[in-house]
Amino acid sequence: MRNRRSRIAAVIAVSVVSALLWVGPVGAGPPPPQVSGMVMTESTMSFQDTWDALFTAIDSNPNIGIAAVVDHAANAASVGLDLPPNREIFFGNPRIGTPLMQQAPTAGIDLPLKMLVWEDAGRVFVGYNAVEYLAAHHGLVSPILGNIAAALRGLAGAATGTDVDDTRVHGMQRYENNPGLVTIDSTDGFDTTLGRLLSAIDGSPANVAFTVDHSANATSVGMDLPPNTLVVFGNPNLGTPLMQAAPTSGIDLPLKMLVWDDFDGTTHISYTDMGTLNKRHHFRGQPALLKVIDGALSNFASAAAG
Repeated sequence: MRNRRSRIAAVIAVSVVSALLWVGPVGAGPPPPQVSGMVMTESTMSFQDTWDALFTAIDSNPNIGIAAVVDHAANAASVGLDLPPNREIFFGNPRIGTPLMQQAPTAGIDLPLKMLVWEDAGRVFVGYNAVEYLAAHHGLVSPILGNIAAALRGLAGAATGTDVDDTRVHGMQRYENNPGLVTIDSTDGFDTTLGRLLSAIDGSPANVAFTVDHSANATSVGMDLPPNTLVVFGNPNLGTPLMQAAPTSGIDLPLKMLVWDDFDGTTHISYTDMGTLNKRHHFRGQPALLKVIDGALSNFASAAAG
């Protein structure tokens, strides 16, 4: 199954320092709801101009590569649902991300880097995960995080026409005490486990959006990493209502599962449970939907584990 899927160029990511940062133009309305582990900045430009500025800033940087773009609003429209402009870009550099995954393989579920541009009530925002979020989620300690924070701060500033202050933190203790990651062991090796996961998703209403082979990306820059592949997938019939309730949840959609080997050769499957995402984004009136999605994640993981 792996051979049938194109591998998107290596990408790693982390995001800027802080859990929530609110920076808005003079005279702007109230800040968006607090989202733990996320930096948000209001743009001085339209959605399209903000997106174009962000894409150009990333695309013109020779040190990073774009892995994928997900247009959540277009995906919603494809199934007859309405969603204001909401678009996500995945990008990174395996020279930066691989050392983080060497320290904590589960960091691969939060890499590549993600930045979200969305419109809410006529206002345009750029958001991304703080480096503190990545550190707390996976127990990382690395000077690389500070370098990533500075780079992302610059990208967000270029996209929004603002000076991004990423010094305020919100809600990070919840990830230190309970990162919300579910990890189960597989009964078989990496290739079999990944193949079973892809087959389970293919046999459901969900679709695989793309995969990222972190270990192949590491090899491409002369580094070693045990097998580690991110599978990004979703179903706009389920994801769109979540983004209608909380546009910021686009940063965590499509859903993600990581298949990875530890340094002893045991294969694992990891994902973030929906209860954690609910606490993060404060979904309104969606308990039944969250239960359905969490059940699907559990079923996919069990199928992959064998």
